[in-house]
Amino acid sequence: MSFFAAAKLAAVFASQQENGEKELEEFWNTLDSSADGKVSGKEWGSKVYENKEIMSKYFGGSTLSEIGHAFNRIDSNNDGSLTWEEFSSEVKSYAASVKLAEAMKTDEGYADLKALWDTLDKDGDDKVTSKEWGNGVYANQDIMRKYFGGLELREIGLAFNRIDTDGNGSLTWTEFCDETKTYGAVLSLSQAIKEEPSALKELFDTLDKDADGKISGKEWGSAVYKNQHMMQKYFGGNTLEEIGKTFNRLDVNKSDNLTWDEFVRAVS
Repeated sequence: MSFFAAAKLAAVFASQQENGEKELEEFWNTLDSSADGKVSGKEWGSKVYENKEIMSKYFGGSTLSEIGHAFNRIDSNNDGSLTWEEFSSEVKSYAASVKLAEAMKTDEGYADLKALWDTLDKDGDDKVTSKEWGNGVYANQDIMRKYFGGLELREIGLAFNRIDTDGNGSLTWTEFCDETKTYGAVLSLSQAIKEEPSALKELFDTLDKDADGKISGKEWGSAVYKNQHMMQKYFGGNTLEEIGKTFNRLDVNKSDNLTWDEFVRAVS
């Protein structure tokens, strides 16, 4: 799946590019070849190659393959199809998650979001439910606008579901931090693979101890601590524990293995 391609889509909505959003909606309608109000993964994939100009306009340096894989990242319920409303809502909630990760990297952002979190935890059980988060979004609009810019409050609310990866409807502050920081780690990786692909491939080969062309979760975890300097270089301010947990976000099919191609698709 393409991290940058999905992020570029999100930017069209988050920056309130009205013409861009309108053009994308018109393009979306051309993808719906069956006219059932939905675009399937197959329809998306086939049209990517037939509409290179508009795709390049909105996805910039992303390859057509990466743009094709972006559909899977946006299709969060994995049912293989998206309506325009689902598509725009998912992209915006994705943008909100990325903005959360960026805010958590700063001292001010961390402090503001922790203060917000404490106000949401009404019963003091160190958990915030999706309902509490949703209500809090509307009750704390100033701070939400500060960190989420042009996104609508509804999309900010939906960001909770994207961060709540185990789907249990609640998050502790520790879980919230872990999840948003793994987004930050993937952001750092995405930048690194654009700037230094050969060096990152060298790191991948170093992690692949048995030289089978795959990195297992165990290999990744042990290597994080053995290659601290290089890991810190590519993951920026993230802790080693957070870097270790990034494997789970990259391993989208939950096979506990990553090939180089899967790794590149996940972050590029």
